[in-house]
Amino acid sequence: MDRTAIEGEIFIHRELWTVVSRQIENATKNPQGAFYDHLAAMVFAFHTLEAYLNFVGDRLAPSIWQDERNFKYPYSGFAGKLKKILELCSITEPDRSKRPYSTIWRLKDLRDLIAHGKPEKFSDIVDHSPDEEPSLYKEPFNGLVTHENACYAVEDIKSFIDMIHSAAKAKPLVNNDILFGAEALGTILQHSTGATRPCN
Repeated sequence: MDRTAIEGEIFIHRELWTVVSRQIENATKNPQGAFYDHLAAMVFAFHTLEAYLNFVGDRLAPSIWQDERNFKYPYSGFAGKLKKILELCSITEPDRSKRPYSTIWRLKDLRDLIAHGKPEKFSDIVDHSPDEEPSLYKEPFNGLVTHENACYAVEDIKSFIDMIHSAAKAKPLVNNDILFGAEALGTILQHSTGATRPCN
């Protein structure tokens, strides 16, 4: 009997990005019901960024990233991790009111709405002519999920991650790391190696 020791790494940010790409493609091919594809693409775009921050953080500051409990204010939570990565990459925090950075915070709002989901109550008064029937439908998630916003999510998350990736590649801990990759959202989803030896 042989025993093989296997070691590797799954790049979760790239797996999640595959979901984003598939959902956008599906929404384009099937416009009816595309709301749900857009919703999934937007949420997974945000999750891709979160996973990428952990990927790059583990490469740039492994001692800090080993245990998230090491994160103390002002580096706690999503905003704190993002702040730390920007510092590690020598990137000044962008303007939150402009794309692509503003999209990140809209996606975080959407993610929070879903993570802490509860009924959305609403009321409205609509003026209309007597022969016109008003729509009683209200967009869920505060109207954040639209085709346009889904396209912005894909474009802006990719752009922002690419900016971080480019800056991180210049840092000593990753500039010779072939697994870091030329592209942040490249095609290598995982790697592994194995060593086999007899059990006896």
